[in-house]
Amino acid sequence: QVKVAHILVEPKDEPLLDELGEQIAAGVATFAELAATHSKCPSGKQGGALGWISRGQTVGEFERAAFTTPVGGTSKATTSFGVHLIEVLDARANAPTIVDVSIQDLQEVLEGDLDEVNLIDVREQNEWDAARIEAFTLRPLSTMQQWSPRLLDDFDPAKPTYVICAAGVRSARAAAALTDLGFDDVRNVSGGMYAY
Repeated sequence: QVKVAHILVEPKDEPLLDELGEQIAAGVATFAELAATHSKCPSGKQGGALGWISRGQTVGEFERAAFTTPVGGTSKATTSFGVHLIEVLDARANAPTIVDVSIQDLQEVLEGDLDEVNLIDVREQNEWDAARIEAFTLRPLSTMQQWSPRLLDDFDPAKPTYVICAAGVRSARAAAALTDLGFDDVRNVSGGMYAY
């Protein structure tokens, strides 16, 4: 996997990417600052950060550029979306795995030191209002685009992270997204609140 950020522009604006690359190389501005100002991708609001990507997860041209650029380097790629300036932030050989845990496993965690774990409920507000485990923090999967930029402020990616939903389906999707955002130890609560 590689951890990447990008700046996306229209094909007609490709010369702008060369200028931005020169500004980054000269230390005039950071990649994140320029992404926030110039990228037409929604990720520009997060400094262009796309998180971790695996082979087969994105379009071929983007993937080839991302996986052949050394960590700390930049490269360009043209795709059906436009022209990208890609920055490779990190690389890892082994993608983190998501572990399914039982309600019994979760109960042991709830009886332990809650400061040592992240507990995230990805159901909707109305589901949370009807029934919840108080130790969890509500972060609806449907609004993940709004809260994911603050994720690292709210949760410690180094801690084991338990994700729950109603039945275990939405939490599995959220768990996959969390690993892409840098959380290495993510656990999906099998059966979710129904099982609990």
